[in-house]
Amino acid sequence: MSLYSEQSELVAIKVGNSTVNFAFFKTPQSSEFHLVSFDTREILNCDFANLTSFFSPHKKLDCIVCSVVPVLTEKLSYFRKLFNKMIFINSKTPTGLTLKIRNPESFGVDRLAATVAAYELLKKNIAVVDAGTATTITVVTKEGEILGGAIMPGVGTMNYCLHEKTASLPLVDLEKDAEPLGMDTHSAILSGIVLGTVHAIEGIIGDIERKINLNLEVVITGGYCEILSKYVHKRHLLNKHLVIEGMRLIYLKNIKN
Repeated sequence: MSLYSEQSELVAIKVGNSTVNFAFFKTPQSSEFHLVSFDTREILNCDFANLTSFFSPHKKLDCIVCSVVPVLTEKLSYFRKLFNKMIFINSKTPTGLTLKIRNPESFGVDRLAATVAAYELLKKNIAVVDAGTATTITVVTKEGEILGGAIMPGVGTMNYCLHEKTASLPLVDLEKDAEPLGMDTHSAILSGIVLGTVHAIEGIIGDIERKINLNLEVVITGGYCEILSKYVHKRHLLNKHLVIEGMRLIYLKNIKN
């Protein structure tokens, strides 16, 4: 049984440290997609020869890949025979933006794709916050220049590490409301992890704005974006699947190349 309808024309495969997402677009001209997700460890341990059964043998479609897991990036190249066209996003992929940073080849392709989508949406000076396994901030100017940003552990990563690296601290439910003054261990961890991350985001963005003398529009995306958005005071847009939207836009910029 294949994962996608034969009506699909494009699949965007987003490989993250925690999750692998297959987004099936009926047409790449539309933002609407059907999403199928797997745990990254599940995909790492599966037989890639069997993964070909996920795709219909009756119709080939195009594919774009955004991967931050090198071993999976390499394995996904086995899929080339399944697609008419397969694009792996890297720092040299035409995106319409310019990487004005040191060592652009080390810049995360997920950050790049999210920034493309945010820029196409607003065409302003923007800080893109991606709240995933890591929480990242990426700054792009209205001229389309990516200037850099910040990377910190994600809220889920901090939650897990506190539990794993201590004898007594528990995993906490990140969906519960966070209060600044934690009255027990659970609420204190929530305060530190969730509100601490929010204050870091807002503080870093404020410092960047003063350094570059620009006011930044804020867009928040990623798996934990809805948790953080509730506590962010700065006006912002929320789009959980900004990376996937950016992948679609990058595909459209490269389909004729």
